[in-house]
This record gives sequence, structure tokens and C-alpha cells, in this order.
Amino acid sequence: MYNCQDIVKSISKKGTESDIALYNRKDDNGVITLIEPIRYPDKISPLTDSLFPADVAVISARKIDREFGEVLIASDLMGKSKAIFVTDDATDVALLKRLVSQTGIGDASFFSGSPVELADQIWGYYGAHDADGTQVIVDHSFLVKSVGLVALGFVMSGTVKKHQDLHNTGGGPDVQVRSIQMQDIDFDEAETGSRVGLALKNADLEHVFRGSVLSASKIPSTESIASAVSVHPSLKTKTQDGMEVFISDFMRYQRGSIRGSTVVLDRPVPVLRRRVAIASPTASPRVFGYASME
Repeated sequence: MYNCQDIVKSISKKGTESDIALYNRKDDNGVITLIEPIRYPDKISPLTDSLFPADVAVISARKIDREFGEVLIASDLMGKSKAIFVTDDATDVALLKRLVSQTGIGDASFFSGSPVELADQIWGYYGAHDADGTQVIVDHSFLVKSVGLVALGFVMSGTVKKHQDLHNTGGGPDVQVRSIQMQDIDFDEAETGSRVGLALKNADLEHVFRGSVLSASKIPSTESIASAVSVHPSLKTKTQDGMEVFISDFMRYQRGSIRGSTVVLDRPVPVLRRRVAIASPTASPRVFGYASME
């Protein structure tokens, strides 16, 4: 949810907050989690961290400016093909549609109704998820007295189950799920799309952090991506050998540099998808391209 604070606060209840804020809305359809990048635009990572787990990007177009353009490009580079653009009487809808047409956002709608109507429209974008192989991405973790380490995150695929053993891309030993909570209620399992709180055994804060993925099958990692950085077709950003860049994807903001046709990273990252968004704090927009992981 970009620049929609008025809507978010009227239809949901705030949960976890750091540089991103997560809100929950429970209605007859189920539970929607709304993610707001509250430290954006000061930092780019709250925006990309909010975009990664989203089924649909809800973007305010009530003010079309530089930040709107950066959000639009980032949404496209991170593969968000579904978006709702919130408009008002002052929005230049013709301009908005031209800008969207320059992206890969093929399933876009333009909305000017009430907050409750928007919530109903968001439900219309919910679709099938990958049901194979448990993968949970962590967005926050902390210690709870008498419980141990608790990881909050989203079930990206498969089903996570109580007492399940999981590999951790953050390093350290495998972890075990002690218990699962959703909306402060205990469950024995949680399906794809769920936001969960997992109490973990054999886990520590050093290895369970935002961007860690807990998975049934071990996920490979890499410290280099054998790919030239491809710049978004609407931009004129230039790359050069030795340029500092950041992988700005799967809730990670990992530093690296361009060396020829390879992106070399300071720390290994899990290989989760075929391509990853690339950012630079000195570029405009800051998220400007992608590198292929295959």
C-alpha cells in the first residue's frame, strides 16, 4: 500500500511496525494483510520489502510525482503484474494510463471509491499460489520470554506445520516449528498466503532475520550472479564496471558490485527466483534494473 495511509487506517488494525508497518483486516472473506513502507522514501528498502510478498500493489496516483514513478518502476521490476491505482478528481487518468502502459503491469485497475469497496476489490485479486514445498519468508524476528525465538512472516508456498523441521537460508542449524499462530490463535498448520507467527526451536537472532527463508527443501545460495544488469526500458540509467549496486528483492537489501557481466555480492543470497531487482542509492529512480539468476 503506497501513500494510502488514510485508507489503511480506516479499514484495518495495525500489527507489527518497524521501517514497514503491517495491518490486518478480517472480514467475511478471511484476512488481508496490508503492508505499508513507512520509512519510504527516506530509504528504498522498505518499499521493496513491502512489495515482495504482495499479491497486488495498491498505489496512490492522487499525486503523480518522482516518488510515484519510482514506486511504479520498482513494482514492475519486482514482477508485480497486478495493481490497483487509487485516483481522485485531480488525477490525470490519461497520463496515468500512459505511464502504466510502459510497464509489465498487465492487470491494472483504477479506483476512486470508498475504503471498504477497495478492500472488496483487493479480494478479487487473490488467486492460486504455488502449493509445492513449504517456504516461509521472515519479515521480523524477536525473543519472547519462556517461548524463545519467534519469527513473523508469510507462507510463500506449501503448508507449514507444527513440529515441522525446516532449513534456514540465514545460516545456522535447521529449525523446528514449536507452534504456529495467526491472528493470536494457535493452529496446527498454515497454508500458502497466510501471515504467521512461528515459535522456533534451535533458532537464534543471528541467523533468523528479515529475508531469511525457512523451507522444507534446502535452497541453494550464491555470492555472484552471472548476468549483466538490464536497465528498465523506460530509463536511461547507465551502469559501469565497479559500480556499487544492491540486490533489492525477497526482503533483502544486499550490497554488491558490477564486475564485467557479473554482479558480485558481499554476502551470499538464496536463489529464490529467476531474476532479482537491482538498486543503487545514487540512481534515479533507485530501483532501476534487474539481473537474471539463471
